[in-house]
Amino acid sequence: MAISSGVLLSRSRLFSVLSLALLSSQAAHAQLYSPLDPIFYFCSRWFSSSIVKDGSLYINGGIETFYHSGVTSDTILGINTYLIQVSMETSWDWKTNITITDESKSTANPKTGTYPPSLVRGTMFHGPADLKEVYAFGGTTFMGNTSFLGYVAPDASTYPLWTYAYDSSDFRWDQNDIGQPWKPNHGAAAEAIDQGLGFYLNGQIDKGTDSSTKNFGNDSTLPLDGMLVIDLANSTSNNISTAAISGNEPRVGGGLQYIADVGKKGILVALGGQLSPQNVSASTSTNGRLLSLDTVDVFDISSYIDDPDTNGTWYNQTTTGEIPEPRIDFCVVAASAPDNSSHHIYLYGGHNTISGVPYDDIHVLSLPAFRWTKINFGASPRWGHDCHVVGNRQLLTVGGNTTNEQCDWEIKGVAILDMSTITWGSVYDAFAPEYLVPTPITKWLGGSPSGGATITAPAGGYNSTGLAQLMGVKRIWPTSAPPPSPSAPPPSHHKKTSVGVIVGPVIGGVAALALLGGLLLWLRHRRHKKAMTPHELEAAEKSEMHEEPKKMPYELPDDNRIPTEMAEQHGLAEAPRETTTYAVELPATTISRDAKPGVPMLRTPSNEDPPQLELLR
Repeated sequence: MAISSGVLLSRSRLFSVLSLALLSSQAAHAQLYSPLDPIFYFCSRWFSSSIVKDGSLYINGGIETFYHSGVTSDTILGINTYLIQVSMETSWDWKTNITITDESKSTANPKTGTYPPSLVRGTMFHGPADLKEVYAFGGTTFMGNTSFLGYVAPDASTYPLWTYAYDSSDFRWDQNDIGQPWKPNHGAAAEAIDQGLGFYLNGQIDKGTDSSTKNFGNDSTLPLDGMLVIDLANSTSNNISTAAISGNEPRVGGGLQYIADVGKKGILVALGGQLSPQNVSASTSTNGRLLSLDTVDVFDISSYIDDPDTNGTWYNQTTTGEIPEPRIDFCVVAASAPDNSSHHIYLYGGHNTISGVPYDDIHVLSLPAFRWTKINFGASPRWGHDCHVVGNRQLLTVGGNTTNEQCDWEIKGVAILDMSTITWGSVYDAFAPEYLVPTPITKWLGGSPSGGATITAPAGGYNSTGLAQLMGVKRIWPTSAPPPSPSAPPPSHHKKTSVGVIVGPVIGGVAALALLGGLLLWLRHRRHKKAMTPHELEAAEKSEMHEEPKKMPYELPDDNRIPTEMAEQHGLAEAPRETTTYAVELPATTISRDAKPGVPMLRTPSNEDPPQLELLR
């Protein structure tokens, strides 16, 4: 299969093997759909975003190479302009009976006239479990082939969050302004489904971000500081400082993983990535320092949820064991022992952008020991892919760049790993048994595959007493909200309500207690009427003539359940002046040169605009 030349990709020299142009023959063009169907013409796809919800895998955007024997004479480089859906309700083998469909995004939003974007290096969020929609956030326009039939020039960053209502019979896409000045890409994302919150760590803007960054060079990027905390149900966000994380600089291409059962509200673990030099306009993939995986950062979610006016608390922790080589563009998922005595973060693939080395290996970081175990390696490197936990114990990979000029050998763009037996395959088991800790880990961790870990702290101790205390807190789950699992997330909050955490219905009492309850309500009503003013009493007596509409009973949250919705009176959290918050912090009162009141602006801890902002004017 020939690959034509002439279109160079800027992020890595590995892209150059995929450089190509459109078909030269008009006759050949006539045989193609416009834009190209990403399933029929699938060759490879990477830097897409994906999520699994309600029995479906959704795949959005991504760089794609298109080829079909007998239809295209060469491989075509472009983007996926469809929303792809893979059924996960029943078991399948991608070699024989997988069901994949796609839906065009060629219709504009009837309310705004805006088309749903097809971007790369963005992310997707699951959102609250009770809402029949998924969320696409961030990303950038792929500028590697602007002659591609589906290419659309970068638009404004006003709407970085899009929702897709998959059960709707009307137009399914909707756009949301979450109050941030930029549409970030290449950051690390995680989600607390049980709390309705998405997290987006650092990232960057570049030439494809929006119309105001068109003067960026092909290899120029501007790193974004801070971590966005996004209330997905209400389309609001807060940017909090990340000055306390390792490296004290924004990172791209790293991983971020949510562990639900540690701490009062769960924790986030940030792993790896590449640091971008500060205050420079040109930052290529080879001049930033790769972060070592011998240290990870841990964020206490409750430290922010309990006091949204703060930036929350970050800790860093030294890791031990078989530490992976530094890399970016890997994927991470997590699984916990059945008794929650240990939690395991699986890291798969990635590449070293400085040395050009890609990886086909799996390392597992086990908590609270903070020890790495290398459990699998192969000869088919992959990077720029996504992964998800499906069917209780399986790791589903989606897409990825295979670093060669051939099409992806996984011809449907997905693969399955059993995380307990550590075996790769093409078969997805929708009813697989529960996750068990694999033997290579239990050998040193102690206990059994079902739990009972005996190593419960890092070999060299915790880096701080605060982290030691945090890791020792077991999350208490109300009976109405059991711990989330990969296959069955718990209910979350309803959209556009003032309470951020879903509360379960109250179970009705037995008949005898109901009679007693009715008597107590009658006595309370009489006492309440006596306490009313004459005006209130008259109004109340009149209202008794009408039947009150029935209301669903709700259980009140206990004292430990802090609503997770960010209060409307809070603006974007502004870090102290001495911290590093370059690109996505909103000032409270300061108006900079050329700024407009109420309009997001770039802010740095200095009295002058940074020199790289001249590129935006």
